[in-house]
Formats: sequence, structure tokens, C-alpha cells
Amino acid sequence: MARVSRKGKSAEVAMPKTIRIYKTAIYIRLSVEDIRKKISDSIGTQKTMLLEFLYTQHDLELFDIYEDVNYTGTNFNRPGFARLIEDIQAQRVNCVIVKDLSRFGRNFRETGNYLERVFPFLQIRFISVSENFDSLTASLDESGLSIPLKNLTNEVIARDISRKVQSGKKVKQQRGEFCGAFAPYGYIKVGGAFIVDDEAAAIVRKIFAYILEGLSDSAIAQKLNELKITPPNRYRFEKSIFKAKKHEESKFWYKSTVKRLSENPAYTGTMVSGKFQSNFLHSGGIIAKNKDEWIITENAHPAIIPHETFEAVQLIRSKRKKNCNKRNAWRENIFKGYIFCGDCNGHMTRKKRKEKFVYLCNIYQEVDKSSCTPKAITEADLHTALFTYVNREINLTVDVSRIIENLQKLDSYKHTKNAQDKQIKGLQGKLVQNRRFRGSLREDLKDGILSEQDYSTMKAGYDEERESLQQELDVLIAKESKQKNTFSLENKWIKEFKRFETEQQLSAQMLATIIKRINVYNNARIEVILHYRDEYEALKE
Repeated sequence: MARVSRKGKSAEVAMPKTIRIYKTAIYIRLSVEDIRKKISDSIGTQKTMLLEFLYTQHDLELFDIYEDVNYTGTNFNRPGFARLIEDIQAQRVNCVIVKDLSRFGRNFRETGNYLERVFPFLQIRFISVSENFDSLTASLDESGLSIPLKNLTNEVIARDISRKVQSGKKVKQQRGEFCGAFAPYGYIKVGGAFIVDDEAAAIVRKIFAYILEGLSDSAIAQKLNELKITPPNRYRFEKSIFKAKKHEESKFWYKSTVKRLSENPAYTGTMVSGKFQSNFLHSGGIIAKNKDEWIITENAHPAIIPHETFEAVQLIRSKRKKNCNKRNAWRENIFKGYIFCGDCNGHMTRKKRKEKFVYLCNIYQEVDKSSCTPKAITEADLHTALFTYVNREINLTVDVSRIIENLQKLDSYKHTKNAQDKQIKGLQGKLVQNRRFRGSLREDLKDGILSEQDYSTMKAGYDEERESLQQELDVLIAKESKQKNTFSLENKWIKEFKRFETEQQLSAQMLATIIKRINVYNNARIEVILHYRDEYEALKE
């Protein structure tokens, strides 16, 4: 093993006998724009860099790694960041490390508020590795001038990118060019224009004709399925327009597909653009624009449906909508998105039957009767059964809390935890030592102590050792994190379940927090899949 060079030793400073250990969070972010540009700040690159830095600092102890992938830095509405703030408020974290300030955020005002007000008030140490900034050691000049300027630069860059993208897009839209990725079903996109796809256009004309004949969206979808007509997404996959393999599994026409096609003015040759705008700089995501701001270009491409036919179909749709609203008194559907057919995996649709709301298999009722079997359950029965089930789980959670309290008092549990902590610190120490030895090899090569061949051989050995140590450490940290989430009274699933201990009926909030999915089978038999089931099973083990 290579020696540590004498230069390195003479530069070492004796560590104080007692130092404060910071419970450290590593925060990593990658935006959609970063991925498109294929920049080097990948999640793996950031993680490796920050872990290597952390393991060289004697006063930093890793608590957890927080990631936000495909999230813009121009706002803080990010799940990983929200979890980080939650742990900071719970005093589980008192130090945050990022690769650079742009990974933390690109909004000048909000980023500055966190770094100059929130974190100092909560006594949170903040480290930006690339900028060599550490709030613990930064002078007043550094924290008062350099960081705000860096934040402002990041926001200016973000604004500039957003402005250029949006202005370029608007110019194309005003010329009648299409700026989306794919043309509507019935057309093929060539550059920024549409040409008619005769095969698909024939189906579009058939759908409009069926509506004029008086058929409902559900009846049209069933008719197209009976005729074995390939649905739009699968059709475009087979024509190599869509590349994602998931579209190969698209089997059916749905009433929602029929509705969407029959309401699209593109089939009259009209290009409607600018209905939505990427809200890149503020809240993120997509914002809808007012109708008077839309860019409408008549005769932008060949029409498939005459204007008169399109308007007649819209009039029919409008009358149907009014009649439907009169028939069905509105009532919140708290099970929407949660309830599925246990046989075909399709959504269960809520219908009003004889003054009662009933859930029916959507595939059987409205798509293809040969693909499933009839099944139904009333909303009232579903409420009763689920509230009874959830109540039982909540009572069980109270018992689990007692089990955890007793578990934490056991000497065997404490011994196992201490042994694991010691093992993690030991591996962290070995990684630091490995880094020092690898660094000393270059000195030994310069001093002539090692030949080029010996240097290459020993460096390869240290690199292999580092990779092995890092993998072992990652496994232990993941295991420790899972145990923290399971064997703690702060366990999220316990806290969430106990929130509803006094509830008298099933609510939308209770459903969203506790229940992941409801499967319905024949004879109104239901299967409930809960959130946090993995944690509960781990605790039982």
C-alpha cells in the first residue's frame, strides 16, 4: 500500500477532540431542459460528487439523499424538496449540500429567501460544493454579496431561455405552423404542416357520420371495437409515428377518444395554437390561456370534415351535455381514480341507477362486452365496507405503535442498531482513507518512488476498492433508511393512519392518504390495496 506523502502529513491539522456532527441532507435536481441538453450534471454524477465530498468531511454525517428529476429550478414545488423541508422542520436534518446553487434553485427571490432568512433562522448549514461556499465559514462579504449575485445570474439565464423558446414558438404559430410533437389522428405531420392520412381520415369521417345518425360516444366506441378498427394510439405505433412500446398494448376505442376527436376543429382545416403556455418561470407546469389569446389560422391545412358538419356535431354535443346535467344531480365522486375492475383492470365508472349511484365495469359497459363480465357495486355499500376496513387498520396502527415503543427498549435492538452505525462509520472512514492513499500515489510517482506501471496497477486497485466500499455503504445506508422509516414512532404511515382516529365516516382526504387502489370482483367482492403496506410487512418480519 502506498505511503501518505510527507508533504501531506506536514499540512495536516490536528482535529479537535470534540466536534459537532451535522446530520446532512444531499439535495440533487435535474430538470427536463437539462435532460434535453444531455448535460453532465446527471443524477449519478451529482450523487457521486456530493458523496465523495461528504465522506472527506469529519463533521458531516449522511442522513438521506433527496432527488427531484424532471423538475424546474424556477420554483420550489418539488416533492424531493418538500420532503427535505419536512425533515428540516422535524429537526432530523441541520445541514444541506448541493453541487451548485443552480441545482438548489434558479428563482432569485425564493432562493435568496431560503439561503438568507429561512436556513439561518432554523440554524441550517448550507454548502454549495462547486462554488466552495459553506455558510458555517463564509464571511459577511461572501454570504451578503456573492450568493445573491449568483442567484440573480441563475434567474436571468432561466428567463432568457424561457423568453427565446416562447417567442420562437409564437412566430411559428402565427405563420400557421404546428409546434406540437404529433398531428391529430387522421393527419401526418410534415415539418410544421399536416397532410391527410387517408386510412385514418376515413375513420374520422365515419365517427362524425355516426354522431349525426344519433349514436352516443359509448355506442360509437363499441361499434368501432366490434368492427375491429385499430384504435388511434396503436395505429400510430404500427405506422412508426409513436415509438413507445406501451402504445402497442392499446386495445380499444373509448368514448373519451370519440369525444376528443369530434370536438377537434383541426379536422375543418383550422389550426388552433397557443391554448396553453409553459409556465417555466413561476409555478411551473402548464397554464391555460384565455380564448381571446389563442392563435387561430383558417385553411392552414386540408380539411377532413366540412365546417357545416363540424358545427352540426357541436350542436348535438351541446344539447346532450345539457340533458345529462339535468339527469344527474352532482355529487362528489371520492372514488374516482381509485376503483378498478379486478378482472380486466379497467376503471369502474359511476352511473346513476334508480336514484342510486352504482359503479360498473367501464370495459364491459361501454367498450367491449366480450372482454370482461358484468359487475356492479353501489356507492353506499362501498362507503360502508371501506370505512369498516380502514377503521380496523387504524386500530391496528395504535397496536403497532406500542410494538415499536417496546422494540426500541430491547437491548438486542439497540445492539443491532449500534453495530450498524459502527459499520457505516467504518466504511466512511475507509473511503476517506482510500481517497487519501489514491491522492498520495501521484506524489509518489513525482518523487520517483513509484514507476508508471506500479502507479497504474496500484491506482486501479484503489479504484476497485473504492467502488466495492461505495456499493457496500450504499446498501447499508439504504437498509438504515428503511429501518428508520419502519421502526420509528415518526414513521409516516403510522402518523398518517392515526390522523383519522376520530373520523366518523370515509372522506376524500382519508381515501387519498390511506388507500392506493380498490379492485371490484363479481358478487360485489372488493380487494383493498393500502399505501405503506411494505413498511407494515417489514415491521411484522
